[in-house]
Amino acid sequence: MLKYLSLALAALALSGCQPPAPDSVVASQKPPSAAVRKEYVAVMRAIDAKGAQFKMAEISSVVLLSPEAKIYAFCVRFRETRIQEVLQVGGYALRDGKIVDSSSYDSRCSDKRLRWYDFPELRSMRS
Repeated sequence: MLKYLSLALAALALSGCQPPAPDSVVASQKPPSAAVRKEYVAVMRAIDAKGAQFKMAEISSVVLLSPEAKIYAFCVRFRETRIQEVLQVGGYALRDGKIVDSSSYDSRCSDKRLRWYDFPELRSMRS
């Protein structure tokens, strides 16, 4: 019983690690520019993801995370043809037009206020 209680407490403690984005961040949403899309595809090519076939790919709005540091963030979600049932989600931070940080399954990417756009550049990356 103590084992289950400690697991429940650990899950509860970890669930608050990343709070949802504040309203001011969500209000700063802008559609992703061609440069942001191109940067993400370039990173995917650099990590040799050229062999992947994407069935579905979407990119979120770009939001301003830190006005002082001029750090922007966006999310990408996709399904590969090989493993269709798994939705891959990643959060990315941009500074000076370059991706400087990433995290898999970032909880901020599941914010219902975030707008999503089709990402055909990623789906056609293989060709």
